[in-house]
Amino acid sequence: GKDVVYVGKSKNGLANRPTSHSDKYESWSTCFVLTQFKERTFFNDGTIQYLEDKLNKCINRLHTYQNTTEMTATGTANKSDEEDCDDYLEEAYDMLFILGLDLYTSASKDESVPIEVPNAVEDQEEGSVVPDGTYYMTRKIKRLSRVVHATVCVKNGKFILQAGSDIAEGEATSITPSLKEIRQSSEYVKDGKLLQNISFDSPSLAAALVYGGATNGWHDWQTPDGVRIDAYRRK
Repeated sequence: GKDVVYVGKSKNGLANRPTSHSDKYESWSTCFVLTQFKERTFFNDGTIQYLEDKLNKCINRLHTYQNTTEMTATGTANKSDEEDCDDYLEEAYDMLFILGLDLYTSASKDESVPIEVPNAVEDQEEGSVVPDGTYYMTRKIKRLSRVVHATVCVKNGKFILQAGSDIAEGEATSITPSLKEIRQSSEYVKDGKLLQNISFDSPSLAAALVYGGATNGWHDWQTPDGVRIDAYRRK
């Protein structure tokens, strides 16, 4: 009852892939190839392995697909390369979503209760690495040509979006039904402002409610000193 996904890596493009897994891809309909532009030269053995591992873990957390990838490893990429990979994946998830591969939405979660919004991508255990405290988002929304500001309080691994935070007008196609319902409800949003606190299991969902589409909350939310909360995951 689930679509089947396999994640693989290659040093030489399609020369050996996916033909080396003919037993796997015979009945498959689509192959997505992630590559890099000439000016982005951070791809190497270590970064390719890191990308494969991140994609594999993302798919496993979703519980949406049957993942036939048996094992991946984090690779030997340095911290700078890993940051390049994370930025790359943020764009890749958006492009894959447009092409039909949804790596944002979990099919195993109940979307019917709007106020306690379920986790879609990150595990709650990952959220718990962020210290309790207040964090901020300041982001320019290109489609609106304006900047939005929002505040989230973290407590016991929960990301509580604060009343008074900006809610950008309009939604992207990647918005989840539960978030769209909240954004369009006069009970929660009025004149582009959030009317009450809402608790999330992940920073990305809290940021998505503000932004109006899928986004990487680990990059969006920052400390008062301007440090991305992703820094806590990297320790």
